[in-house]
This record gives sequence, C-alpha cells and structure tokens, in this order.
Amino acid sequence: MVRLGNGAAVGQRPGTGIPERHPGRSEQHPVTHGALALAPVTGPATHRDPLAPIPNDIVSTGFPALDEVLGPAGLSQQASAAFRGDLSSGKTTLMLRCIAEAQARGSIVAWLDLPRAFDPIDAIARGVDLRWLLVVRPDDPAEGFALGAALLSGRAVDILVVDLPSVLAAREEPTLRRLSAHARRVGARLLLLEPPTLAGALHGALAEVTGLRLELAREAWIRLGRDIVGQQTRVTVAKNRFGPPGRHVDVEIHYLDDGERAAAAHRFAAARIAHGSPRRFPATSHGPAAARSASP
Repeated sequence: MVRLGNGAAVGQRPGTGIPERHPGRSEQHPVTHGALALAPVTGPATHRDPLAPIPNDIVSTGFPALDEVLGPAGLSQQASAAFRGDLSSGKTTLMLRCIAEAQARGSIVAWLDLPRAFDPIDAIARGVDLRWLLVVRPDDPAEGFALGAALLSGRAVDILVVDLPSVLAAREEPTLRRLSAHARRVGARLLLLEPPTLAGALHGALAEVTGLRLELAREAWIRLGRDIVGQQTRVTVAKNRFGPPGRHVDVEIHYLDDGERAAAAHRFAAARIAHGSPRRFPATSHGPAAARSASP
C-alpha cells in the first residue's frame, strides 16, 4: 500500500494524481541556523522547481560542520549512504535535514517507512516539503522493498529513503543488495536509516553496498536552566568512499518546543484543509515519473 504525505497531493492535476508544474512561483525555503535546523514559519524565499534538473550531485547534510568532514561537502549521488544509531541518536533528524536540502535542489523523495515511525509534523519543522515527499507504509518489509524497487525502476524519485525496522529477517539480505544496485543503475540516491539491532549478515551487507556510513550516538544533553532543549550527537564517519574515514564531529540537535511544533502542525493542517486528504495511486502508474514524462 502506498500513501502520500499530506502535502504530497498539493498541486496535482485534477483527476490524474500528477503534480502540476508552477513555473515562476516562489515558495518558502527553510533557513538553517547551525544545528537548530528548523524551518521559519514566514519569510520570502525562492524555492527551486522540484521537476527541474538537479544542478549537481552533492547534497548538504544541513550541518556545515559535518559537511566539512565528508570530503565532497555533503552526500554524493554516486554512492548509497547509511546512518546507523539507536532511537535517541538523532539519525532521523539528520535524515530529515538531508531530505530538506535535497528538495531545495529539486529532488523528489520517497520515504519507505517500515517501522511506521514517520512524523510529518517533525518533518515540516525540519524543513521538509511534504508536497514532494512520497511516504510508503507497506504491510510488511517484502512489500515495501518491492514498492521501493518499482519507484526506482520507473524513475519516479531521485532519492529513496529506507527506514529499517529494529528486527528484520536475515533473508532480506539479497533484497537490500539488489535495491542498492538498482538505485546505482538508475542514478538515484539510496539513503538508509539503520538500527544497531540488525542481524550481523544484514549489517555486513549494508557495510558492503554503501559508500558512506555514519555512526551516530548521543553524547550529552543540551540544557536551558533545568529544561532539556536538545542533545549533542557525535557523528563518526565509519566509511567514506569520497574522503578519509574515521573522522568525527559533534553536532547539536535542538528539540522542537511547543511553539515550533504548533506552527508546524498549523501548516500541516492548513495544507489538508486547502487541498483535501491525500489520494492514493499505484506507484507504477502515476506520480512524479508520469509528471516528468508529461512535462514539456
């Protein structure tokens, strides 16, 4: 089963499920201030047309200090990447910031949500544009991998994010290898969120097929008086095909306060009211790929 993020149906051509182009339209683009990495509620900015060609093959992580230690100043299109860490490591926030930066360059993204943990409010607050994000919540991992492969085959997305569950059968190892090879053939980015509890064979397979591996671990809390307002996370470059491995950097991840979450929830609700509930469509028949082929 394929589901769109609530904003993903915005701007579709009536009755087609195909995103509609808006040449010359300016949209809000999130501004990143250090590790806070939150999108402002208002303010004019220019947002690149998501259907336009991507200008280069490097995407920032949203954290300048981390970009500096990666060599090419971000994530390269030429290799898959895996972010490994537990639930409190900050790996999901890092992924959301990468996605927001990629969307600013025109990328269309699919998020394969195997653990059913995707939070659209958090995504909006971190700068993600739900109109150009396809969220896939399958009934089981096998169905999810099949849908992910279909999206890659149809060249429907530029980036496929795979959020792996804490428990995954070892028999999925060949599937992960094929998915990585498939993304490489079509020139798409494959980004994986890897829990530390994966079986050894799966971990080994991901270590082989990814060109960049980041290990994340929470090092300390960030406090404001008695309140915990964020965390300091150490990011270690365990593998890097485009730069020296072994480097590490500490980044600050600030939690959403009530006002920031309320503002993101308001934008989320406003999009639903203005454009209605998300519509479903088969991944192989409509969506961004069809929009590209239909666009002049």
